[in-house]
Amino acid sequence: MKKITIAVVTIIIYMGLIPAKSQELDVNVTVNMEQLTQDARINVSTMEQDVENYLNNQRFTGEEWEGPKIPVEVAIYLTGGSGSSYSGRLFFVSKRTLDGEDGGESVSLRMVDQEWSFEYARFANLSFNPMRFHPFTSLLDFYAYLIIGMDLDTYGELDGSKMYDKAKQIIQMGAANGAAGYSTYAQPGEFTRYNLISEMTDLRYETLRTIIFAYYYDGLDLMAFDKPKAMAGLRQVVKDIVDFKKNKLSGPSVFMQLLFDAKSAELSLIFEGYEDKSVYKDLMYLDPSHTTTYEESMER
Repeated sequence: MKKITIAVVTIIIYMGLIPAKSQELDVNVTVNMEQLTQDARINVSTMEQDVENYLNNQRFTGEEWEGPKIPVEVAIYLTGGSGSSYSGRLFFVSKRTLDGEDGGESVSLRMVDQEWSFEYARFANLSFNPMRFHPFTSLLDFYAYLIIGMDLDTYGELDGSKMYDKAKQIIQMGAANGAAGYSTYAQPGEFTRYNLISEMTDLRYETLRTIIFAYYYDGLDLMAFDKPKAMAGLRQVVKDIVDFKKNKLSGPSVFMQLLFDAKSAELSLIFEGYEDKSVYKDLMYLDPSHTTTYEESMER
């Protein structure tokens, strides 16, 4: 049998006869370097494009990505550095595309990582190697895995487990290298990378992860087709999270805080004008840090 040439394979893929693998993320990156000297700014002048290319060109799952790409906004705030050594904060927002003719998006994750130290040079050749710890790319990989894991969890119960396990491996490698921000010693409830991924991979939190799936499947994705049923589903989701907090948690949870940091604005808008005002009591119990947001929505 004759070998199929690369050109022929390319044509077949183009025609749609063989689906081409696609990347998972659609990332837009901004880099704030206002706190750097002029010389330092020159050295990181390509960081924005370097990071964007890196995140958009990887296949973090190692598998064919069948759903829509995940929209992600990344902001890097460089707080200091010179030569090749820098420090900064990493902020990102990821969204989930919703079902329905009008589409729409829902914020899945929103968080800030305050402690990031790394080496960087202009026109950096960033390479993806999940088995090797790198102070710059490993943190990007860690959050890419979290973003993809959360997205998968919204389409199927616990479907993001493999991605969360990969993220946990990065924390373990960082701790083994003594890297800042990767310590496995932290107070319960303290917002650290280790505490976050430990909860997300803990069997006790699988209930919360299945509730997140219900939030989308029985709520947001249904909204465009049957709003009354979707609202009932979302009200039940809030009740289920209340039950989870009362019966499964013995202290503060960084996973819960992460969830409501992303969802507080959305939930307050969804339940604005809702007949059952007790939902706000539940939301304030679950998420006291956004009490003002819920009170304002309840009064409208």
